[in-house]
Amino acid sequence: MDSRITTAPSPLPRERENLGDLAENAGGFLDVWNGILHEFRNHLKVLLAAASELRAEMPPSLALHVAEAVADNERNVQGLGTLLSLADASFRGKEGLEGESRVGALDNVLERAIRLAAPAVGRNVSISLTRGDAIGVRNRGTALECVVAALVIDLARAADGRHVEASRRAPTIRLRAEAGRRSLAIEIESDGVQPIAGSWRAGLARDLAARLDAGVSVMTNAVGYVVQLR
Repeated sequence: MDSRITTAPSPLPRERENLGDLAENAGGFLDVWNGILHEFRNHLKVLLAAASELRAEMPPSLALHVAEAVADNERNVQGLGTLLSLADASFRGKEGLEGESRVGALDNVLERAIRLAAPAVGRNVSISLTRGDAIGVRNRGTALECVVAALVIDLARAADGRHVEASRRAPTIRLRAEAGRRSLAIEIESDGVQPIAGSWRAGLARDLAARLDAGVSVMTNAVGYVVQLR
């Protein structure tokens, strides 16, 4: 008696399975995505509240030993929030979901980018902004903030996992903008090491920048990136 079991051939895998493709085929998926964001952020708030409560309830004798670990936990949770914001900006870029193009003050955009990046760059990284003249810049949703934040984080974490001298100290990252007659350049410079080519953060920044009719390039005479807006 033949005991072999035969099965019908498996259906071909679907060609479209990522969030952006779902958005193209199902407008209602935006409501699902917003629900995912809301629940995920609620979980992050609970974790942060628990860490704060733990710090407040710790006896002084114990606080000296675990305060740093609690602070690291808070930074990691906030870093997840940053990652979620970057993912959200990438998703909403599909099919124009991030809304109409608007003009806003560049300094305000850069300040928001720094606040967005801060939890994910590490506690010892210094980020400074050279404020310029009042410059207006076109943005779509939070796309430009996420471009700059992703590049800041990429520079801040460039030495992660590398056995190099530069990894023994946290870098200083400087942001400044230069306006020309027909274009605007945002320079993001670090005194640390150059990130490895092909990082996902730089790829995300380039993808988001393209939706703003902008480009991202690596500095030729320094460590850093240039965001060129037209």
